[in-house]
Amino acid sequence: MKEGEGTVLDNSMVLAASALSDGNRHNPHKLPLVLGGRGGGRIDTGQHLVYGEDSPLANLYVSMLDAFGTPVERFADSTGPLAGLLKS
Repeated sequence: MKEGEGTVLDNSMVLAASALSDGNRHNPHKLPLVLGGRGGGRIDTGQHLVYGEDSPLANLYVSMLDAFGTPVERFADSTGPLAGLLKS
């Protein structure tokens, strides 16, 4: 859908995620996540990023808040933003 000079996905972020990678084991590591959209041009798209097994999911939320223009140092158990997700 058109929105201004671009599309709705150019100006938004859509997160599809699961809280568990293995429901039988209740494993919260290696979570399957897909982040779509360009976040107003702040998201560096077209990548497949893999982070350490113990990277907190809250690090993604810190990065998304920054892309929204609401930067925070920490959120929940975050250790900081995710490297490589946002454009410099």
